[in-house]
Amino acid sequence: MPKHEHQAILAAVLQTAVDAIIIIDERGTIESVNPATEQMFGFTSDAMVGQNVKMLMPSPYRQEHDGYLNRHHETGERRIIGIGREVTGQRKGGGTFPIHLAVSEVNAGERKLFAGIIRDISDLKAVESELKQLNATLDERVQKQAEQLHAAQAELLEKEKFATLGRISGGIAHEIRNPLNAITTSAYYLLNANAPSAEKTKEHLTRIERQVMMIDGAVTALSDLARLPEPNRVACDIAALIRQLFCDKQFASNIQVAIEFGDDLPSAFCDEKQLHIAFANLVRNARDAMPNGGTLTVSAHAEADQIVLSLSDTGSGMSPETLARIHEPFFSTKRRGMGLGMAITQAILDKNHCTMRVETELEQGTTFFISLPAFGTIT
Repeated sequence: MPKHEHQAILAAVLQTAVDAIIIIDERGTIESVNPATEQMFGFTSDAMVGQNVKMLMPSPYRQEHDGYLNRHHETGERRIIGIGREVTGQRKGGGTFPIHLAVSEVNAGERKLFAGIIRDISDLKAVESELKQLNATLDERVQKQAEQLHAAQAELLEKEKFATLGRISGGIAHEIRNPLNAITTSAYYLLNANAPSAEKTKEHLTRIERQVMMIDGAVTALSDLARLPEPNRVACDIAALIRQLFCDKQFASNIQVAIEFGDDLPSAFCDEKQLHIAFANLVRNARDAMPNGGTLTVSAHAEADQIVLSLSDTGSGMSPETLARIHEPFFSTKRRGMGLGMAITQAILDKNHCTMRVETELEQGTTFFISLPAFGTIT
């Protein structure tokens, strides 16, 4: 390409470029500007050419600029040359605005020039500011909604606590009121009967003693649940524990028991005595759920760092409402019993770092899945 054509193309680029282009010498004196520079800064070309480029900079850039040029001239150190950066420009009249500045070094024979390409980023900064405000507003709204949700959850939890407390209180009242009624009846008889026989007196005193023991048993059971001791966790042979448990339990002839354990089942890391109580409660419930007979199946297998034990019966199953309350103290579907078995079972499992999951269907049976930490794992 001929030199004059090359120069014509460069001149056309300078004239039509939308970004401001400024050429300065080593002292910072402006040698040329394009029309976009005039439009951006408000100065004419004549007002800028021959002046130091720092006329287009506010403080502190104005004071720092000569130092940058001198340092580059003496040491060759580059601060912004070849690196785009965001700075602030100053228009005619003193108004400032954000700009993106890219500086290139130009060798023009024996002279060294610098070309600065400047883009007005006021619109970009305005959008960024608006976006920040929107994000701040969004964060505030999210925080407010999170606080409202937390408050609603706390309120719901508090209501659920009171509802549970009411149901527990009702269970306690039921366990104590019935014996108290019997005690009151017998006491009334002994106080008002006309010369009761020794046999009748003994009968009512025996009844009073029995009812007092029932009340004491209910209070003791609830106290034991609240003060369940910390477990003594050691290596525990689950297969042996389950087999011993079934040796101790009596089942009707119409209930079949199947125990399915592999030979390579690892030991669990639990309190064996506490687990015996928990499993005994589950087995007892499974037996009672099959008054007309059925099959009780117990199996276990290793899964990662857990031992998963399942206890399945073919009994009456549970409704969703019953399932939701099975861990609640003094809740029971049985005619006799205080309803503390499952509450104690859950407390034992929690203290031994075990989890329990239940699958049940009315008239189809219930399966309990208990995950126990394997011995040697970090729990």
